[in-house]
Amino acid sequence: MWRYQMTVKGSEQELRWLNHQAQRGQLLRHIRGNWYQFQKTTTQYQVFSEYVSGAVATEIDDQHTPFKLLAQLQLTKPAVQVIYTGTAQAGLQGTRVDHQDAPLQLKIALAQRGHLLNVMNIRLVVGLILAVIVIGLNVSDNVASWGMFVWLIFTFYPAWQASRIHKQANALRVITQQYDDAWRPTMHVFLKNMPAELDTEKVTSLGAWVYVGQDHHGMYWYDLKTLASAMEIKQSLQPVVGDSVSISIVSWLGLAPIGFI
Repeated sequence: MWRYQMTVKGSEQELRWLNHQAQRGQLLRHIRGNWYQFQKTTTQYQVFSEYVSGAVATEIDDQHTPFKLLAQLQLTKPAVQVIYTGTAQAGLQGTRVDHQDAPLQLKIALAQRGHLLNVMNIRLVVGLILAVIVIGLNVSDNVASWGMFVWLIFTFYPAWQASRIHKQANALRVITQQYDDAWRPTMHVFLKNMPAELDTEKVTSLGAWVYVGQDHHGMYWYDLKTLASAMEIKQSLQPVVGDSVSISIVSWLGLAPIGFI
């Protein structure tokens, strides 16, 4: 059985999905792009994934371990292989391994997003060329309308897929603090009842802070370039400033501050 799934290869999201399939008796056997092949099994497996170099990957078949090699996927950007293994041993199924590979996952996510956007652009150009040909053939309006509808779906489906990968890439940027070439919207943060300026060093993980100003009643205003949501900012700030401080956030879209809605 083949199933389609768009996610960052080797990511936690992909592993959760693969293990969900394994719990349903569908064990991973092969991956081709975003298509995953599964085989029915009555054995309970736990699936793991790992990034390895090509030299290591070629030796995995010969290793005698409690882990069964399920699939291998060669990536080009970056040049790395993703190895998928599984184990049926009960003592190992609860094992959680922290790979510390978020920077590599970010590179993979950005490469996948770029590929999908390139596919969209190619389909857009090809569709425009076909549209000119169809117009020259004087086809009926009904056929032309349906053709236009199919072309739009076919063209912008990769853009929708890229948006899903983009969300995962943003989450990885927050984890890795790697914001090169990334656009970060500005959130306006208001702190009421503050006795002194905010120690932004304690919340640098949220993004780039800029002090804007203050009034005579303990209200401080900061601009924050971040990929975090307003709720995530508030949850991170509250333990730092204390419960007595009221936090209001105006998003970069100019929406009302949290707490004033």
